[in-house]
Amino acid sequence: MRAAYITGYGDNSVVGYGPEALIDVRAASVNPVELAFRAGEFQASVPFAFPKVMGFDVAGVVISAPEGAAFKTGDEVYARLPSRQLGAFAERAVVPVDLLAFKPRTLSFEAAASLPTVALTTWQAFIERAQLAQDERVLIQAGAGGVGAFAIQLAKHLGAHVVATGGPGSQARMAELGADQTVDYTHQRFEDFGPFDIVYDGVCGPLIERGIDALREGGRYIGLVRVADARSYREAGLPAAIAEQAAAPIQPLIERATARGAFFHGPLTRPDGAQLAAIAQVIDDGAIRATVSKTYRFEQLAAAYDDLATGHTSGKIVLVP
Repeated sequence: MRAAYITGYGDNSVVGYGPEALIDVRAASVNPVELAFRAGEFQASVPFAFPKVMGFDVAGVVISAPEGAAFKTGDEVYARLPSRQLGAFAERAVVPVDLLAFKPRTLSFEAAASLPTVALTTWQAFIERAQLAQDERVLIQAGAGGVGAFAIQLAKHLGAHVVATGGPGSQARMAELGADQTVDYTHQRFEDFGPFDIVYDGVCGPLIERGIDALREGGRYIGLVRVADARSYREAGLPAAIAEQAAAPIQPLIERATARGAFFHGPLTRPDGAQLAAIAQVIDDGAIRATVSKTYRFEQLAAAYDDLATGHTSGKIVLVP
C-alpha cells in the first residue's frame, strides 16, 4: 500500500508520499527509551493517542508490498520503526518500505528483532558521528547491555582497541564479545585506562563529565541518554531555532568538551533500511552476533518492562506474539 505523510515541521517541502509494507510480526524487542515514553517524558514532542501499540524493533515476514518494491510477499525482513510510528508489539505492523531490510540469513527472527535500534544507534554513532578510525582507543560504558554488546563487536570490527565497563558478573562476557580490556566499575576507575579517542556512553548521568575528561585532544564523547544535541533535533525535523532551544541544557557539556579540544555528540537513532542491510551483511559474515537476554510473549509486556527497568539485563529482551 501507499501513504501520504509529512517528514517533519515546515511547509510543503516536508510533505511526502511513499510505499509501505504490511508485515507479519514474528518477533519484536524492547528498548529503555520506551520506559520514558510510558512515563510521559516525551509527550510534548511525541504525543500519543491511547491505547498505543508500542515497539520500535520488528522482524517478520512480508504479507504485502507495493508493486515495484524491493520486497515481496514471503520475504523475511527486519526494521526500526520511526519514533512517531511505533507499533511493533502487534501481530501485524505497517512499515515504510525504505526502512525495511532483509533479515540477516544467519539469525532467527528473535535474534534479528533484538538488533535494529542498538545496531543503528551504534552504527550511526561510530561511522557518521565519531568517524571511528582503526587503532583508536574506545571506551564503551555498560558493555554487557544491549547497546554495549553490539558496540564492543562493531568497534572491534572497525579495528579499534576496546575498553568496556561493567559489573563483576559481566567481565567474562565483555571479554568474550571482544573487549581488549574490561573495567569492573565497583572497584576500578575507567579513567585509569585512558585517555580515549572515543567514549561511548549508554549510562550518562554522573558519568558524562568523567567521560569527557577522559578524552584525549581531538577525542569524541557520544552520549545516548537524554543528551540529544541540536543536530539530532534538526535531523528529527525540528526547525533550527527550536532545535537549538531544545539542546540548550547540554551546552555546558559541549563547552566542557570544547575546552579539552574534544567534541560532544548527542545522537538520536534514525531508522534506515540501507544501513540495516549493511549491518545484516556484517552479521552474516560472522563479525557480529546478536545477544538475546530473555524472551516474553506480547501479553507479558509489563513483565518485560519490569525486567528492563532493573538496568541489569545482559543483551536484549525480545517479545513474540
